Amino acid sequence: MKHSKLILVLLGIFSIICAVNLFYTFKRLSIEGELSDLTPEARTERLKDEEFFNSYKIATERSLSLGLDLQGGMYVTMRIGIDDVLIGLAGKAADSTFMKAIRIAREKSNVSQRQYVDLFVESLRELNPNARLASYFGGQSTGLSYNTPDDEIIKRLREEADQAIDRSFNIIRTRIDQFGVASPNLQKVLGTGRILIELPGVRDPERVRKLLRGTANLEFWPTYTYAEVYPYLEQIDKKLKEVGGTLSDLDAKKVAQDTVVKKDTTLAAKDTTKSTQAAQGAKEHPFFDLLKPLKEGTYTGSTPEVGYALISDTSKINAILRHDIIKAILPEDMAFYWSYKPKKGEENYTYLIAIKSNRERQAPLTGAVITDTQVGTDENNQSMVLMYMNSEGARIWKSLTSEYLGKSVAIVLDGYVYTYPVIQSVISGGNTQITGNFTIEEAKDLANILKAGKLPAPARIEGEEVVGPSLGADTVQNGLIAFILGFISVVVFMAAYYKKAGVIAGIALIFNLFALLGICSAANVVLTLPGIAGIVLTMGMAVDANVLIYERIREELEQGKGLKVAIANGFSNAFSAIIDGNITTFLVGVILFINGIGPIRGFAVTLMVGIITTLIAGLLVTRLILDYLANKSENAEISFGTATLQRYFKSLSPQIIAKRKKTYGVILSAVILFVGSIAIFGFKLGLDFQGGRQYLVELASPVSLDKANSTLYVAFNNQQPVIKTVNAEGAAQRLLITTNYLYDQQDADKKVEETLIAGLKSVNPSCNPVIIKNTTVGPSVADDIKRSALQSVIWSLVVMFLYILLRFRYWQFGVGAVMSLTFNVLTTLGIFSLLGKFDFLPFSVELDQAFIAAILTIVGYTINDTVIVFDRIRENVREDGKSMTPLDILFNRSIVETLSRTIITAGTTFLTALVLFIFAGDVLRGFMLALMLGITVGTLSSIFVAAPLTLDFMKGAREKMQEEIPPVASATATTASVEER
Repeated sequence: MKHSKLILVLLGIFSIICAVNLFYTFKRLSIEGELSDLTPEARTERLKDEEFFNSYKIATERSLSLGLDLQGGMYVTMRIGIDDVLIGLAGKAADSTFMKAIRIAREKSNVSQRQYVDLFVESLRELNPNARLASYFGGQSTGLSYNTPDDEIIKRLREEADQAIDRSFNIIRTRIDQFGVASPNLQKVLGTGRILIELPGVRDPERVRKLLRGTANLEFWPTYTYAEVYPYLEQIDKKLKEVGGTLSDLDAKKVAQDTVVKKDTTLAAKDTTKSTQAAQGAKEHPFFDLLKPLKEGTYTGSTPEVGYALISDTSKINAILRHDIIKAILPEDMAFYWSYKPKKGEENYTYLIAIKSNRERQAPLTGAVITDTQVGTDENNQSMVLMYMNSEGARIWKSLTSEYLGKSVAIVLDGYVYTYPVIQSVISGGNTQITGNFTIEEAKDLANILKAGKLPAPARIEGEEVVGPSLGADTVQNGLIAFILGFISVVVFMAAYYKKAGVIAGIALIFNLFALLGICSAANVVLTLPGIAGIVLTMGMAVDANVLIYERIREELEQGKGLKVAIANGFSNAFSAIIDGNITTFLVGVILFINGIGPIRGFAVTLMVGIITTLIAGLLVTRLILDYLANKSENAEISFGTATLQRYFKSLSPQIIAKRKKTYGVILSAVILFVGSIAIFGFKLGLDFQGGRQYLVELASPVSLDKANSTLYVAFNNQQPVIKTVNAEGAAQRLLITTNYLYDQQDADKKVEETLIAGLKSVNPSCNPVIIKNTTVGPSVADDIKRSALQSVIWSLVVMFLYILLRFRYWQFGVGAVMSLTFNVLTTLGIFSLLGKFDFLPFSVELDQAFIAAILTIVGYTINDTVIVFDRIRENVREDGKSMTPLDILFNRSIVETLSRTIITAGTTFLTALVLFIFAGDVLRGFMLALMLGITVGTLSSIFVAAPLTLDFMKGAREKMQEEIPPVASATATTASVEER
């Protein structure tokens, strides 16, 4: 091998780099193991040690990270509301046509990758072709005149939308950094307004939801007192009773203009000492039946608390207070907000607070003046948030506290009142505090949100996945077992079949694994369970390079050539097939990376890195070892296969090409069957493709699935859940529960979880259900995933065709390869369609992201197999020279000559997939089943479909092909050149 010393030096440097990065990975795991054994307080103290923290930070930056499915945590898909940005820019100019265009554009954005601004403009012009954008967006909001052309307005709106997304991204990143998550991962999805967030190790998802969703819209409002507001509430109660008692009665009631209640400011002077006892019933006091007024003598009349209600009734009360008939009763400057904290001692109740608003609904002081925040404690040792204002804020705050001295000022954040302190003295320094019976975590989060700043637009959570620590630990254990067994099985097989050469292949595989993990550590790749699958699968496919080389060397040895010459020729002859096969699989990895989301991208990364290390290990490490052994002794001998199996493969002489028409009949029948299954039965869609919520629940004692189904059906408002038992061990039972109940509502996560837990407890009070994983996929995210999945499959087929066309120069090869791929994909899809219809397997066979990753991996594997056969066909045509041997003979000979390699590679790859299927747990079983089916069908299609179809398409091209493909160099010349070296 030329330049072997230089290659050894470069491999040595590369190995040192990998070893250093792996050292940091082990160091990080050691530190995190130490931290996990500490209490939260002790962990915080340990991280305050500057030397320890810096060591941990360096290890984190240079190491391989564990994904959420391996250590637990939370994965969130957020969407920034560009529609709210446009509404804000339009301001008072927004009319009914404008708002309708906003709604239409919002619906379009759920099924389109185009920018929201473009969709809005398109929708507005559909509603009003003559609409001028400047009439909505001209003026101070954009700095453009009312004569500005539409194109310039659109450009400005795009800029505003991009800036809103960028500011939101930076604010959310700041919040997360201050939240204290180790190695968070944030990614913007260009053009969609979406932000993908991975938060490893998170244990409190509800706290994260509040942190991410909060817009940090902080406002300071003066308040009304209970004594001032109660008479109006009494009139609302009477009016509601008068019309029938419900909101629908209000809607049905037509109130004439002259009967609207005239506002009388003398009402405030009315005696409020009369009884405010709770209503005797809904008929007598329908409003007070929902909103309980404060009891006489318990509270002073100066409090801004005007009543309390069940949290579940707050939406009803809001709707009543917003009704035109009721608004006519209230003063124009009177508005209401609910308290952030529930009523003390009664967690299901919350207070209603009355504030003094204005016509513009603009608070006299906002969070824009906040310069810094800190967490502190008050005189009662309760956590609070200290706020510091700029000079403008200090001036306004001084004026506000002077005007409302002795009265309450409400501090409102994102529509909820956090506190409403009584102003005891004029505050001139611009500093204030927010109290509210906060825990230390709540105070930290509130300070974090305020310090990071206000989001320019609301951020909505469209999808999320939460993995509990226990499931992460199980996954690591299962994945590690599968990884070790898969690796050992490959090494043992190679050693058993190829003897001494197989041991060398095992050494190359160990180096391959070492290099793969080292590169992933250097690149700080996040390792997920599908990523582990990608590594093990890479190990199986890496064997292919060694098999190709060894089979070629063996062929050379059988021709009587010396060991050195056989090794040189073997590598030379196998090179093009190895490169072509690995490039095609690498291209599939690229497509997966571009279109995949979350764990699928992790799979794509490990697959692509594994292909690179496979080439290094197969073409360099194996070659160096073989050359060393061959040069060590003149009589050196290396075994390249088991004699018995070699004789068996030689005895095989199937007439595949001659019998291809019969094969076509079987293939056509299979295609009709599977396409029919897909058309009739469709697929069992996973959560990724249909949206909804899915929970993995662990039970201390089992429950009846039938009873759980019927109970949750009622609890979920007559929506049927799907319940399956998974991974039941001993007394512990795990249920996978999928439901669409309230899945399109942003703030319903906690309610659904509570409903689920309560339902299971009602079936078996001792089951003690614990949610160890939950996933939420909103409708727009589901549409995105379906679209990206379809694009991935289509692009993979197009890329494969173009690559084959480029490498083999004849479109017939490309068509044969793509038709073989199509048969493979349709067969796998058809089998999953049938399995989903009859649903008898104890694990998921749903169509989801993981399944699409499996399909694309099958595409890469099948094309790799097909390219090997095509490469041998091209070689045989070259060697045939001017003999003009019929193509059907050359094609059949090529298939037979590569049959041993095809079977060995397929067997090895299938073996690794089988080990993963058995030991990696339920999470990967559907994925690995698809791979095993694809490997089997792909092997058959590369033999019986790709080459035969290519031959049939090549009628009349024989002479042209013969003329254009030059003959190979003579064996004598090759041998001579090797012997000279």
